[in-house]
Amino acid sequence: MTDVHPFHVARRRFSALRKDLQADKRGVAAVLFALTVPVLIGAGALAVDISMYRYVDGRLQTAADAAALAAVSQLDNPGEAVAQGIDFAARNVPSNFGTVATAADIQIGIFNDADKSFVVSAGPDVNAVRVTTVRSPERGNAVPQVLSGIFGARNTSIAATAIAARQLQVQYLPPERTNLDSEAGDFNEVYAYCYNYKGGGPAAARRSQMTLISNNMPAGQNIISISGGVINAVPTDPLTWPECGKGESLSFRLRNIRHAKNIPSLWANPNEKPKRPEFNHYSDTKIEDGVEQFNFGSNLVETIRCDSMDACDPKKPGNIIPKGKNRNPVPTGSPCLPGKFMYFGWEDRPPGQKGKNSTWTDPAWTDRDYDDIVMVMKCPSVGRLGDGMSRLVG
Repeated sequence: MTDVHPFHVARRRFSALRKDLQADKRGVAAVLFALTVPVLIGAGALAVDISMYRYVDGRLQTAADAAALAAVSQLDNPGEAVAQGIDFAARNVPSNFGTVATAADIQIGIFNDADKSFVVSAGPDVNAVRVTTVRSPERGNAVPQVLSGIFGARNTSIAATAIAARQLQVQYLPPERTNLDSEAGDFNEVYAYCYNYKGGGPAAARRSQMTLISNNMPAGQNIISISGGVINAVPTDPLTWPECGKGESLSFRLRNIRHAKNIPSLWANPNEKPKRPEFNHYSDTKIEDGVEQFNFGSNLVETIRCDSMDACDPKKPGNIIPKGKNRNPVPTGSPCLPGKFMYFGWEDRPPGQKGKNSTWTDPAWTDRDYDDIVMVMKCPSVGRLGDGMSRLVG
């Protein structure tokens, strides 16, 4: 009988033992479960805590927004603005949130719309309020971490911030349509500006943000070159539209330079007959109950409120725009309401001037057709003209 080497005996025994272990699966599930329990707990903790974080963050943001809007409405009285901010922050969170805003969290300052910056200030030009709402361990109202406490994080801090700018006036956006009669003999420009109709002092000092919006030069003609630099600006595209504040109205200026468009030699020789006189007419608009009142001192414009854009277009069938020469302008007498449109029809030469009126070169000539300048403005999407409206800006 051949002797078996001890090495081969050991190998056969190890192979048999391995097969026995592979066949016996008892206890594997328990081991796998033990390994996955921490992962399951961690995932659950993350889901619960994220849900809680989103809920608290949303409520704090709502409170900050409401507090900022309430505070900015009282901006002329800083103490009352702070009190309103604290009050409205508390109103917009559940009682178990604790004190989410204190006086230190209500900051009054200056908001710069150009670069969206806010600077704390106590000066006369303040126009905005920044409110921060907070839950934190330091305030004793921290947000509990329901399951994350297992891993050592018992609570956390959450904060939300809102900035509200003081009231702007509800006003027109840039015109939907603008048409200045390119066949007119005079050179005309129309400007938009803000007029402080509730203020005092000379009218000129109450006009601001004067913005050229249109002239009556045909496409391709450069008035700066034609006038030899007498006219030194043309409308920009897009327009930087005036943004009027509390107590201000969006108003219009008509600049009328007689005869120069059809007699361009007058640009260089203003005293050559029939001469080149210049007239500036300012609407200096006042708003009462949403209705505009123009202060031209003469009949220069008629306004018509329309239900649609086409109804305000003199070239469209079914329009409601008055027609004809030598007539009196028709004021709408109605406020510009959301969903409506407002037609402006201008006469570039005011009626009632002294002197001859036989031809267009005479000083008192006018055809009084109120279509030398046509603008169609879309009414504001909310509110009425002249209404104050605070807004969140950050």
